[in-house]
Amino acid sequence: MTPDEISLEDYEKRFFQFITNFKSGNIYKYRERVKSLPDQHEKILYIDFDDLVFYDGDLALALSENPKNLIKALKYAVYETLKIERPLEAEEFTPDDIYIALRGENIGHAIKLREISSKYIGKLISIQGLLVKLSQLYTKPVKAVFKCSYCGYVTEVSRSNPGESIKKPTWCERENKRREFVLVKEETKFIDIQFARIQERPDELPPGQIPRFIDIYIESPMTEKAYPGEYVRIVGILDIKLSPSKERGYEFILITNNIESLGKEDIKVTLTRKDEELLKKYSKDPGFYTKVLRSFAPSIYGYEEVKEALLLAIIGADDRILPDGTRIRGKIHVLLVGDPGVAKSQLLKYAAMIAPKGLYTSGRGSTAAGLTAAVLRDPGGGMSLEAGAVVLADMGVCAIDEIDKMRSEDRVALHEAMEQLTVSISKGGIIATLNARTTILAAANPKHGRYNPDLWFNDNVNLPSTLISRFDIIHVMRDVPDIERDEKLIRHMVDARIKEAVYEDIFDVAFLRKYIIYARKLKVTFEEEAINRLMEFYKQMRAKYSSERENIPITPRQFEAFLRIAEASAKAHLRRIVTLEDAEVAIRQITKFLYEVARDIETGEIDVTIISTGVPGRKASRVETVKRIIEKIQREKKGEAVPKDEIIERVIRDTNLKDPDVIEEIIDRLEREGVIYQPAPYKYSLVGFKREERKW
Repeated sequence: MTPDEISLEDYEKRFFQFITNFKSGNIYKYRERVKSLPDQHEKILYIDFDDLVFYDGDLALALSENPKNLIKALKYAVYETLKIERPLEAEEFTPDDIYIALRGENIGHAIKLREISSKYIGKLISIQGLLVKLSQLYTKPVKAVFKCSYCGYVTEVSRSNPGESIKKPTWCERENKRREFVLVKEETKFIDIQFARIQERPDELPPGQIPRFIDIYIESPMTEKAYPGEYVRIVGILDIKLSPSKERGYEFILITNNIESLGKEDIKVTLTRKDEELLKKYSKDPGFYTKVLRSFAPSIYGYEEVKEALLLAIIGADDRILPDGTRIRGKIHVLLVGDPGVAKSQLLKYAAMIAPKGLYTSGRGSTAAGLTAAVLRDPGGGMSLEAGAVVLADMGVCAIDEIDKMRSEDRVALHEAMEQLTVSISKGGIIATLNARTTILAAANPKHGRYNPDLWFNDNVNLPSTLISRFDIIHVMRDVPDIERDEKLIRHMVDARIKEAVYEDIFDVAFLRKYIIYARKLKVTFEEEAINRLMEFYKQMRAKYSSERENIPITPRQFEAFLRIAEASAKAHLRRIVTLEDAEVAIRQITKFLYEVARDIETGEIDVTIISTGVPGRKASRVETVKRIIEKIQREKKGEAVPKDEIIERVIRDTNLKDPDVIEEIIDRLEREGVIYQPAPYKYSLVGFKREERKW
């Protein structure tokens, strides 16, 4: 029989029997939960749908097909049970005060977001997705009292189902005339509501398709149960609303019954006890880590150190909050810069794929709002917050390809996310700080087409020094002809495509995901030998400082990177102690990074000033000297532009810099960087120079 053929009283009796008789072991599961209802502030009773299916499959099916009416019957059954279990407390509230929340993986029609269609309207469905947008809290009446503004006649209006709105009466029954009614707020019962949007997960997206989404309507007590960036499971009743564009007809909306946050990790990857035992067994195998590295992007030949850097970044170290509230980040950020065709994009895509929670985006089509967060205006006039890629990838990995193609004003948004692991936003009256505990993996192409080793790193890539300095590891990937390596490369490409030999004796992607999740959870400590090795290396590098060359070989920022990488290496080896071997891994990665990126091409010395300023310390001081001379002369001339010859003459006269060619090169560099400009031929002025006010 269909729900229409059976009265709601019959369903109420069957639900009552389920609530009172269902046992879990020797305990009456739901009778115990009903007993605790009066002690709860929100009066929520969670029903595990699998229990209902096990107890009465037909009743579970009827609830799936006609949820609006049967949830009411279930409320009354719970209230009747409460009157038996705690009769005195039951008198203090009504069945409408009880909230029934259904939960479980296979509730009603468990479908994908892309499968939502009109055949499910009015039915109970369960969907999973990424919460990308959440509005502020609003309120609406569920039982309203209205008063006639003319004669004072009072009428009460209640809604019948969740999601429905109460209409204000327009007819006064006392006078039998059309009158204006006003809401009596003091006697009206309100409920908090919220609007949100969930979207398909990136890994569920068919090729060439844009992600599907659905707006959801949430009522208290389910408000504020999840936040943008989280995977959620929504149980609710599918309904429709009129589209803003009448030509489109109606849009789907989900009236939420229950919302469960599934956390920040990918919900498809779960670790069983058998998996953990297998990983513990592998941790004792000395060749395990080598096999893991061989399994990372096996179709790409070589680049072992680059692959290791990406793997360590995905695993990362633990974030630490010190007693004074200071946060020390554990996320390791990696930048790949290299010639076209060296598989930078493929490595990033693979890293985002095996990460338990990974997003891949391209800088060419990304904006600051798309990467961080955006404040949007709702159709009703309110403001809502929509999370961008870095926030959505919280506790995961965000791979940004072609980061050099982004607009400079959009790239600035990454600075806070990379160092502070947060995204602050202040727009439209919304001031918020969102978590962005995200590992950034980025790739950039040389701005001259191919990487030129005769130029400083910052002259090779179109990225600001402030952003470059935030990466813990930077790898330069060059395509240099080498007969022996080229032969191995093309043989590997043929084997990967035809013989598939490169995929033998490696771990599959599913195993790597489980391995990464297990490695991330390990809590590690440093042994004294590893700490001493890192400290000694740091002191040796600092000892190479020369006051004549003004080079700084290493800074505390790199030492923090040492600690992060060593900790990640211990986790990658599935160890709980950071050993000397892990310290050597960190030293090898950072040393290669410094020699590739921070080496002075003229002296061969390492100088991290190149990373932070774009030029070595010796030249940075010279650049600042020339800039100060220009400013000084311009002030003497009351703000007039300064001829180039006069600048060169004054620098030679007042400083130790005596080479006119070097001075001219510095002037050209200052102009390229936008520090000075030519208001007239061969005359220079500082950008933003403020003239002193004339004194009368």
